[in-house]
Formats: sequence, structure tokens, C-alpha cells
Amino acid sequence: MPPVLLCLGLCLSAAAASFFSRDGDYRLAGLFQLHGLAPRCFGCSVLGVLPRVFPAPPGSPLRCSSPLCLRSAAAFKSHGYHLLQTMRFALEEINNSSSLLPNVTLGYDIYDTCSESANLYATLRALVQKGQRDVGVLPALQHYEPTAVAVIGPDSTQLALTTAAILGVFLVPEISYEASLETLSLKRLYPSFLRTIPSDGQQVKAIALLLQSFEWSWVALLGSDNAYGRDGLDALYELLVASGVCVAYRGIIPTNKDASSPELQRLVRILMDIKVNVTVVFSNVNSARPFFEVVVQKNITGMVWVASEDWSLAQNIWQLPGIQNIGSVIGMSVEQAESVMLEHLESWKYAEERAVSESAGSTGAGGENRSSSSESSWPNCTQQCPGCHLLAAAPNIYDTQASNNVYSAVYAVAHGLHDLLGCASGVCSKDRVYPWQVRAR
Repeated sequence: MPPVLLCLGLCLSAAAASFFSRDGDYRLAGLFQLHGLAPRCFGCSVLGVLPRVFPAPPGSPLRCSSPLCLRSAAAFKSHGYHLLQTMRFALEEINNSSSLLPNVTLGYDIYDTCSESANLYATLRALVQKGQRDVGVLPALQHYEPTAVAVIGPDSTQLALTTAAILGVFLVPEISYEASLETLSLKRLYPSFLRTIPSDGQQVKAIALLLQSFEWSWVALLGSDNAYGRDGLDALYELLVASGVCVAYRGIIPTNKDASSPELQRLVRILMDIKVNVTVVFSNVNSARPFFEVVVQKNITGMVWVASEDWSLAQNIWQLPGIQNIGSVIGMSVEQAESVMLEHLESWKYAEERAVSESAGSTGAGGENRSSSSESSWPNCTQQCPGCHLLAAAPNIYDTQASNNVYSAVYAVAHGLHDLLGCASGVCSKDRVYPWQVRAR
């Protein structure tokens, strides 16, 4: 094992605990982006800072902490919050089931992966030896028993590549709900990576078939400047050229640029100059938004845009002023979530949010100024988050589809444990479980 990984693992005890946690016979780790990246770091430890999490009532101290992320209402990510709530809902549903894991309780540790550093932190925390405070190095890793028997997440391809490379060494199964990069399917590189979203290889084939069915033979291809965009663009180009489609232009959308960027302005001018009617945009949502801001500014109309799955249903793009004038958009999308599951999820959220609000209200009845001796009367930050639902926007189609992926990932682990622990008899054995055994199921 590289010395730096060992060093980071040994220093984990200096960092904060998980964002949400619950004890159980077996634990899962959940990786979700809940906030933006902190712009700077004060009082940093080896792995990062211990900043505040959510706004509390005026004059009162904040009770939760988690590393490396900017804790403010403006930086709050509704999408990640909806997904972590889905994971908690699925686990509560499983724990209340009398047939799936009847006498077993599943616990969890949920982390905020706002950045590469926070994602590495979360991955290493999941790998800490059960009952210990460090990541161990054993001669035979098939006997390694980490805190988590499986990891759910993270969301992006970039973060999943890091997590999959590390967890694969320890044979810990990782089930991503949004990372669709085809490369992650290579078992010789990422032996324990799984996912509940179709890979980009299937998306690329679907886009190629779409272009062929409409007989669009003169197209432009654009991709975001990351593994998702570049790999998708390369695979699509090869497939289109082999099928006789002429690619008039291939371009990369620059990352971390706004609509005033000269690079974005130049890219849109090229599209106007080559006069293509059909453009495929294989991009993540963060790069697609400023690109389409420029398209709207340049008053480009009457074109056909083919959208990759990551941005096809993104509200922050479809809410852009003037976006309705850019032409026709045909997008890729994953399978719709089951309506019954979504109804149960929303009912559970409502009941929990009401209970948390009532709890926060009762503890705040004594006034805003509190002494340190009253800290125990506050809601438990590992289970409750007063005010979170007020920061979160109502779930959209993008949220509900990803929620279905998270729900499926959690249940996949539960069914693996059901088989492994012999629960079909009506009683689970509660034997020691190694992560590779869950992966094998």
C-alpha cells in the first residue's frame, strides 16, 4: 500500500465523524454531495477542517461538523440531500421488514463528498477496521473487516474513479447511483465497482441509433472537459464514423467558465460557422449550463440538440431565460422510478421533517441563548437536521430518478446479506461478514 494512503488512514481519528450515522449489526457508507467546496481552510487537520454544517436558530451554537465543505445555505445541494434521505428511508424500510433481514439491523454512515478531498476522506473512513481507528494492512485482504460492508455512491464519475480504485484493493463493493463512465466496468481495474445506472456505453449506442433513425448524417459533437464528456465523445465518434455519419466538428466545452468566457464564445461561433443543424452535447450539467447561456445570447434558433443523460432533465438548464427558443431538444434518460416507492418516500420525508421541526421547536422554547450545559437537549445531529428541508427545493424528475438508483443500490446490498446470512429460514445467522462476500452475492 502506498505510504501516503497509510498515513491518511492512520490520521483519520483526527477528523470529524460522518455527517449522519446510525448503529447497526452491519453498516453501509453513503457518499453524497450536500454542499459546495469551502474556499479556504482555517484550523485544518491532516485531512481538512471541521466547519459548521447548517444554520441553527439565531444566537445558538451549531452542533454538527464534517470536513472540507462550505457549510452555508447558499452552498446547500438539494439533489444530494434528497438522495441521502432516500438511503435513510430504504434502510429504515429494510430494518422494519420481517422477511428481508428479520433479526438484523442495518446501520449507516453518510458523508458529504463536496470535493475530491472530502471524497477521499469518506472512502478512508469507510475502510477503517471495524472497532478500530485506522485502516489496517493485512497479508490477506479477504479477511479484512472494515466499518462498512458496502459503499453507496459517490455521484460523479470523477469521484467514483478515486473511490473505486481504493475500495477495489480492499474488495469492498461500491454501488454508484450516478457514475456512468464505461471504464468503471473494467473488472481488472475496478473489481468491486457496481452501479444502478446504465453505463455510458449503452447511452452512446442509443444516441447513435437515434441519429441513424432520423437519418441525420451531418452533425457536430460537443463534450464536457472531464472523463464523462471526453470518453463519451470518443466512443460516439468512433461509432458514428463506422456507421457512415459525418462528424463536421468535435469540440470540448471548457470547464469552470461562465457565459462571458472567450473560449465558450469561440465554441458557439464555430457551431454557427459550420452551419450544422444537429449537435450532440455529451456533457455534465455544470458545463452544459454556461454553454447554453451563450447559445441563448447568440440567438441560435431552429437547431436540434441531442442531450446526454446528465443534463437532459436538469431544471437549472430548462429554467434559463430564452432556452425555449434554441430549437428542439431530444434527450437520453434512465428508467422512470416506481411511483409507489416515491409516494412512500415522500410520506416518510414529510413525517420525519414534521417530527424534527417539532423537536427543534420544543428545545428552542426556552429562548435563544443557551449555556453549554443544555447541549444534550438539542436534536441529535447524527439523526436529525433541523432546517434542512427548508433549504431543499422540491424534488424534480432528475432527483426522483437518482433516488430510485439509490434505493435500488441499498436493496441490492440487503438482498446480498439476506442470502449470505441464510435469512430465508426466517432467522439471520449474524455471522461475521467480509465485504468480498457481499460482492460475490
